[in-house]
Amino acid sequence: MPKTKIACAIFAGNIYGMNFPPDTEQNYFFYNGKILPIENFSAKLTEGENIIYEVIRVKNSAPIFLDDHLNRFSHSAKMMNYNVNLNEIKFGIYELLKANPVDQKNFRLMYYSSTENNGYTLLIYFIPSRYPTADEANNGVYLETLHAERHNPTVKFENKKIRAIANEILAKHQCYEVLLVDHDGFITEGSRSNVFFIKNNALVTAPDSKVLGGITRQKVIEICSKLNINIDFRCLHIDELVNATGCFITGTSPGVLPVKRIDNRYFSSIPDIVRELSAQYEGLVEQCIHNWKNKNESSSNSK
Repeated sequence: MPKTKIACAIFAGNIYGMNFPPDTEQNYFFYNGKILPIENFSAKLTEGENIIYEVIRVKNSAPIFLDDHLNRFSHSAKMMNYNVNLNEIKFGIYELLKANPVDQKNFRLMYYSSTENNGYTLLIYFIPSRYPTADEANNGVYLETLHAERHNPTVKFENKKIRAIANEILAKHQCYEVLLVDHDGFITEGSRSNVFFIKNNALVTAPDSKVLGGITRQKVIEICSKLNINIDFRCLHIDELVNATGCFITGTSPGVLPVKRIDNRYFSSIPDIVRELSAQYEGLVEQCIHNWKNKNESSSNSK
């Protein structure tokens, strides 16, 4: 067997069964200050306790809304009493994208306590990424509900139990996402997204205290403020679904994505407001790419 195939075989064995495996088509990852070849990656690197993390989208080799993600990461670190070095993290992201440029891909930023590297581990690696198809973006996606809730929703903390159950539902029903419903029957958020409903010509979404404040969600809220679109910050009860006229989810990969069905509740059409919010959001993404390119070109020219 050729050497390259041996390396791939060993690598595949190391990552089997991981919740968040690396994208094996990429060449490098960042680990505790170093860029390493992807063949050196193993599942053991991700098996820490009290993991905080971010998933950040890259488009045209530019990390989208990086500062917003790092601000949220800092909040999670503070809640876990972690003393993170944001300059080290920015350096790792910059070096990874320089060594491994990508057209469009998500990477996972992980930080947790360990016995190595002065008591912590910093890991940044690309993950398999799925973005909405043209049909999903145009016609909406199918969601299922799950009665579960996060105990500390404002911290981006790895909840392996909810993730495992959600993955089972995704596989069983072939749905796009799973919505979490609390013990009182209120819909809070998606397993990896935030959710907005349309009811009485206004948007309805959970208050900040009930959810992990997604970056895309925050951008949508800012767009709504600019366009004078009313938002009712409350959790929608599952019994209210019958009176909702539309729904969309927000997240790193889906962006602003319309929903056509939740369990057995079908929405007859995609409201125009969802199309408008999606277009406005994509404009912010393009501006983010432009700013990143200009910033790094200026830095290169000044050296």
